[in-house]
Amino acid sequence: MLHLEIHLFGEMQAVQSDGRPLRLPPSTQSLFAYLILFHERSHSRESLTNLFWEDVPLKNARRCLSTALWRLKKELPQDAACLAVSERGNVQFAYNNSQWIDILSFEENANRGLHLSMEEMGAADASFLEKAINLYRGDLLDGYYDEWVLRERERLHLLYLRTLSRLMRYYGERNELARGIDYGQRLLAVDPLREQIHRELMLLYMKKGERSLAIQQYESCRRILAAELGIVPMSETRALYKGLLSQPQLVKTAVSTLLSAGVSPTITSRNDKEGIAHALQQIEQAMAGLEQARSYLRSLQ
Repeated sequence: MLHLEIHLFGEMQAVQSDGRPLRLPPSTQSLFAYLILFHERSHSRESLTNLFWEDVPLKNARRCLSTALWRLKKELPQDAACLAVSERGNVQFAYNNSQWIDILSFEENANRGLHLSMEEMGAADASFLEKAINLYRGDLLDGYYDEWVLRERERLHLLYLRTLSRLMRYYGERNELARGIDYGQRLLAVDPLREQIHRELMLLYMKKGERSLAIQQYESCRRILAAELGIVPMSETRALYKGLLSQPQLVKTAVSTLLSAGVSPTITSRNDKEGIAHALQQIEQAMAGLEQARSYLRSLQ
């Protein structure tokens, strides 16, 4: 039976099976979050007092830790058996089936989908990734700025971005382009400086036949990089954009030029030769841009 539900994404919340939230003072709540995050190891009382009460005299720090642990034991449901204290006094969060913790479920689902290559992934693996995405309701422990929080926040944030990126590519390769584009846009909403994601979205729009949206994506990328970093897009991104501009206009113009010149085995004037040569050059430019886009797509597989 589930006795305790704990949320660490966004604002920390802990709710018992009867719906009653745990009511803990800030220092005790911070200690509780730390024990949950690092539940795989036990913690000496000395390490905990040094971490949470480093500016307090040792005797008082030990008293603060004892008080915080007493409050935790008093507030936590007994059936959940959350805290384990060794004979030496080491403290550990005892994770078991009577608890549900959002960050642990997030990591489990994300890793179940990400450990496979793209070729090995199936619908069930994608569903694990989607479950992970739905659990990420905000950055870890919003409002906390301790060093240990910032490290874990960045680690989980990067895992979230990897999960979004994998889903974008998974659905893109399976021609579920709208879903792939949605995950790409969601990724850029939280990390807009990822130029590679801008490029991949441009390619997805091209694949979907929405050339104007691909061009808009490039313009969005260009503006963000200029505003935030004062730089222009990479050569790969600019080349892809040039390919977008040349397709299909250059091909259409080139074909029209050939037709107007007349596809005849007899070329009677210098102007005819120059017109055909120019048209062929335009076709080559358009095909080069298309091949570059194809090569880039193959490199992502």
